This record gives sequence, C-alpha cells and structure tokens, in this order.
Amino acid sequence: MNSSFATRLNASIQEHSPLCVGIDPSSSLLKSCGLPDSAEGALAFGTRVLEAAAFRISIIKPQSAFFERFGSAGFKAMEDLCSLARSKGVLVLLDGKRGDIDTTGAAYAESYFGPSTTLHVDAVTTHAYLGIGALQPFFDIALRANAGVFIVVRSSNPEGRDLQLAKLADGRTVAQHLAHEITVRNGAGGERVGPFGAVVGATCEDAAAIVADLPQSFILAPGVGAQGATMRDIAVRMPNAKGRVLANVSRAILAGGSTPSEIRTTVRALQDEARQLL
Repeated sequence: MNSSFATRLNASIQEHSPLCVGIDPSSSLLKSCGLPDSAEGALAFGTRVLEAAAFRISIIKPQSAFFERFGSAGFKAMEDLCSLARSKGVLVLLDGKRGDIDTTGAAYAESYFGPSTTLHVDAVTTHAYLGIGALQPFFDIALRANAGVFIVVRSSNPEGRDLQLAKLADGRTVAQHLAHEITVRNGAGGERVGPFGAVVGATCEDAAAIVADLPQSFILAPGVGAQGATMRDIAVRMPNAKGRVLANVSRAILAGGSTPSEIRTTVRALQDEARQLL
C-alpha cells in the first residue's frame, strides 16, 4: 500500500459514498439469513453482502467478536472475508477495539499491519482507556503500513456517557481531550485529513462540539438503524464533518430482507441517502 489510508478512503468515498457496511454475523442475524451459526455461516454472510453489492462499497466493518467466537475457524473466516474484500478494492476497517501498553500494544498492531500477519486490513478501532499515549507503538506501526486507526471518543451506547463526559482538571471532558490529542497527531502528518480517525456515535446529541475538535479526522458514526439514529441525525449532529463522516449501518442492511437482491436494494438506497446528506 503506497498511498496513505486517508488518500485511499477519500477516493473510495468519492467513488461509492460514505456508507460503511457493518458485518456483524451474530447468532440471531445468521438465523434470520438461513445460515448456520458457525464460522462457515459467518463467512457466507459477509460474502453475501459483498457480492450483493457487487463489491461497490467504500468500506466494510467486520465485528471481530462475531468471528472470534468460533475460535480458530472463525479467525480464518475473518481472514478470508477481509482478503476477499480487499482483493476487490473494498477497504476493511476491523472493529476489534484494541488497546494496550508498550510491546503488547505493538503486538496487536503487528497482527493487523505487520509483514507476517495473515489478517491484512486497512484500519482498526482502538480504545484509549489506558491513555492515548499508550497507543503510540500501535500508531507507529500503523503509520509505517499506511494504515488507519480509529479511536473511540464518544460511543453510541448510553453506558459510556458518564465516563466519556467526565471532566478533567482543566475543565475539558475526556472526549474533548481525546479529540485534541487525535488532532495533534494528525497535524504532524501534514495531510488535510490524517490517519487517525475517531468513533463518535450517531446517537450522541453532543456530537457537534466533539467533531468540531476533529477537523483532520475521518469520523466513524455507529448507531444508524437498529440503535435509533438516522443519516439525517448525523448530518444535523456532525455538520462540520461532511465528506469525512462514515455512516455505519450493520443490522439495518437487512431491513428490506436477507436475500442477495434485497440486500442489494437496501445497500444502494443507503448509499444514495449517504451521498445526499453526508
């Protein structure tokens, strides 16, 4: 990968729309699709979505946990899905929410971006509960691989509110502090949009102020569909992120049915809406 993650993602958004398609093969979802609750079923679901959309998707977000629950077979299925997507030009943002210190954090990064890994992706999600500085080894490895890292700043689940909006000694919230630190790191690269993105939930009514502090970041906005947010909510709550916000839709890609033709219709409609609003 010679071009930066930001360059690749921007080009993909321009070609296909800012829709991020979540691949969440839970037990209930696989059952609704008539697929076995197994690693094979998880891979078949991800493949069905990609093929239904004719691989004309900017980026997919496989949820690592729904593959890892099957052990080594599930991990292999995740590898195969990521490989298939990337071979067809679809970017992969793996949702693993990793975060650790020192050599452990570096080892996590190597598992996604290292030269010996069998799980090649374009970006991953992380959390900064151990301090964003602890993620530096992870960031360094991602940068060398021209990959991206999305840090959870303000999540869509209500349980995260008290922690993320807790005040630091200087009066800023934890979320504001993380936004500032991400922006500092993106600014060092000299690109208009840098490799370090932020996760800011589409359901968060305070999203506008946080996103305003992230002028050089792509924003992953989960919560559209099953969690109650809409594309229009993102447009209203994140007005400063137009062209940089990825509307993530996971379970709702099956809102119109689970057959390939039904998924295709739903994905195309979501892409059209994302183009218009975001």
